[in-house]
Amino acid sequence: MMEHPRYYETMVIVPATLDDAQVEAIIQRARNVLESLGAKVHTARVWDKRKLAYEIKKHKEGIYLLFRYEGQPKAAEELNRILKINEDVIRFRTFRMEPEEFAKFA
Repeated sequence: MMEHPRYYETMVIVPATLDDAQVEAIIQRARNVLESLGAKVHTARVWDKRKLAYEIKKHKEGIYLLFRYEGQPKAAEELNRILKINEDVIRFRTFRMEPEEFAKFA
């Protein structure tokens, strides 16, 4: 029996020094991983470029990427795994969202 999908939001910070093609490659890789595990990706884009509140891994500025998707927990777990081993990822955080909260962004 197929479980009901869960809703997730993942925020990723990559170095501001990356060029557009490098950022797009990270977004595309994340989208491919999610879709290969049956997740439906609603949002996969650059959110903003910001000065970091404090230096992280010698970076003072970062590009924030936003992913919103629905799927099984294994999709979110695999995304987290690939983000953890990607040297271009400064920080990331995945949140589980309630369906009605998720619907507000749809």
